[in-house]
Amino acid sequence: MFTDELINQLITEEKIITEPPKKEPKLENQHFRNEFQLSSTDGKRQYTVFIRQHNQFRENFSIGLIYHSEEGNINLFRCNGNHGEIVVDILNPNPHYGYHTHKITAELLENNVNEPKKVETTTEYASFEQALA
Repeated sequence: MFTDELINQLITEEKIITEPPKKEPKLENQHFRNEFQLSSTDGKRQYTVFIRQHNQFRENFSIGLIYHSEEGNINLFRCNGNHGEIVVDILNPNPHYGYHTHKITAELLENNVNEPKKVETTTEYASFEQALA
């Protein structure tokens, strides 16, 4: 059973790269796409990081962390840049402009929602490079 504490631990635990990203990202639908594989330092947990960045509007990006659990893949966390859209969600009325993060919660998983819907604006990063780090 996933708790918010376990989710936070999975997001923040130290990881090592097991398969690096490709040297040249793939251009698809005006976004450069790439990904790489990680594992926990003890090798027990596996992750994928996906990277999307608009080919012209570089501040429009998404970097996400997917955990590969026995129950299936769980989208734990995503960093987004300013993609200029204002998305109104009745359950989560935060706008999707500026730098912001999306995070999965135990409550969402209990309701069979695997998409990280908890949105928060952030000052933790102010560029694609900072978000990737």
